[in-house]
Amino acid sequence: MVLGPYIRKEIESAIKNWCPNVTLLKKGESRLQKIWKFKNGSDFIYGYLVGQMEGYIAGFIVGRHGKIPDSEENKEIRKMVEIRAKEIRQVMSSHEKKDKTN
Repeated sequence: MVLGPYIRKEIESAIKNWCPNVTLLKKGESRLQKIWKFKNGSDFIYGYLVGQMEGYIAGFIVGRHGKIPDSEENKEIRKMVEIRAKEIRQVMSSHEKKDKTN
């Protein structure tokens, strides 16, 4: 399997640094809503962020190993992102609280 310990460590490091992107997405939420016509901004941004993380990891593997992740590797990638679900939701929640106070 491509996702050996070294690769997993690099990917985990990249994912940890991903959550600050929520700030940028929240700032552009009204523009995104006009384009994508979503009803719930937080759900959209959460899904968008998770999709970006999974795409980044797949691209990282392609760049590093020159191959597209197979189905088992994709499952492993998804699990790596799902582990961060609580952290992502907490970041989203803190931004929603800031929005309500402003």
